Amino acid sequence: MNIKSTVFLVTIILAGLPPAWAQTYDRLAFKQAYPLTLKKSVVGDDSSSAAHTIQVASAPWLRLHITDHKLGSQDFFTITSLLDGGMQRLDAKSLRAWRSNTAFFNGDAVRVELFTAGNSSGAFVRIHEITVGVNAPHLTESPDTICGANDDRTAINDAPVGRINTLNNGTNVSNPFCTGWAVSNGTFLTAGHCADFDADGTVDARFANGVLEFNVPASQANGTTVFAVPNDQYPINQVTWQYTGPSAPTGLDWAVFSVSANSNTGLLPQPSRGYYRMTDQTPTANSENVRVTGYGIDNTPAGTTGGENAQTYTLQSHTNTYLGQTQASGGTFHTYSVDTTPANSGSPIVWSNNPNFTIGIHTDGGCTATGGFNAGTSFGHDALENALQNFWGANTVFVDSAAYPNLAAGQRDGSIFRPHSTLGNGLNATQTGGNLVLTPNNYTGVTTFNRAMTIRAPAGTATISP
Repeated sequence: MNIKSTVFLVTIILAGLPPAWAQTYDRLAFKQAYPLTLKKSVVGDDSSSAAHTIQVASAPWLRLHITDHKLGSQDFFTITSLLDGGMQRLDAKSLRAWRSNTAFFNGDAVRVELFTAGNSSGAFVRIHEITVGVNAPHLTESPDTICGANDDRTAINDAPVGRINTLNNGTNVSNPFCTGWAVSNGTFLTAGHCADFDADGTVDARFANGVLEFNVPASQANGTTVFAVPNDQYPINQVTWQYTGPSAPTGLDWAVFSVSANSNTGLLPQPSRGYYRMTDQTPTANSENVRVTGYGIDNTPAGTTGGENAQTYTLQSHTNTYLGQTQASGGTFHTYSVDTTPANSGSPIVWSNNPNFTIGIHTDGGCTATGGFNAGTSFGHDALENALQNFWGANTVFVDSAAYPNLAAGQRDGSIFRPHSTLGNGLNATQTGGNLVLTPNNYTGVTTFNRAMTIRAPAGTATISP
């Protein structure tokens, strides 16, 4: 994993915005030792396998942790849930991408099976411990950050938006989920406190070992988490972030990250999941609306055990009034009266009048039943803009043929929030050895490339023709 930290020291706190994650939670998992070694059982020309069933009675989910392995180029092992049949295939390469962890599997039992090629010698996989989910009522108090008396969020299908699961150290008593989403330069965004909750300048192990998952199903009726099938889980890879703790000013909280390919399909989430465009322009304060979509908790109405319900940690959305943008103490942030709850951290702030565009990352909660507002880091914040601009390296030029809100053609300079609208302009602006990043589309009118550059289309297919 390539981990890069971007942290700035700050000393002033903006009053009135308690963090959205300041809640008390039940323990949602524990780790236990489970020493198991699967070895090649047959030596010779025939392929062979070794298998074992791991079961922890009544557990809602399991995850396995690998301590050592020897796998040849054609060797692999599978883990299959006996509850829903969800299966993951891991070989030596994909196991590195998963940092020696498996996906999350629903149910209390999984079948682990090692497959080896006939010419493989001494292949093995050694498991040392497992993380076991807990059935718990979770949060029973009213969640913070609902604007007004009622929780007005509703279920939504928003393909670019995924759930970040950081439930990996087996002792989580803080909120173990965040929201992450795909953007047009091929990266994913979330809140900085999701990556570095203790603000020590080092990415948290639980985030580094986390997954981004899509097509998340409903939770159990008592709020217990149900995971997406392994085909929809992606291990977190590179991350750049900024977060200096809950007392820091609002607008200094963000993370830009990438994921590795799914080990079963070999594919990344994009292009099939789509993406949001980004802008540093703003809606009209107190006149236009914004939407926040994410995987926040839900205990209204209460679940079957009095705590969270089947909607908790599932994709929900609310649209309401945009209140404005503020610059204070080095941070730049938006405020809005949109309902959110813990685990909405990292959600996109979508401009309702320009629904393909986002204006920032939801990070903080301040709404109550009688007033207040929620807030998120703006794309107008320089450090976030620089991280997005330079994710693919210095000297990067962006091209997107779509119209951008409030920008005339002469204002399109090829930067991350002001991409050139034509390939020709993008090529002219790209330095020798630079990067040219294309948003998915068909680009025409260029017949000659006269200098070296790297052309990327990380968010989906871009076609170039004369």
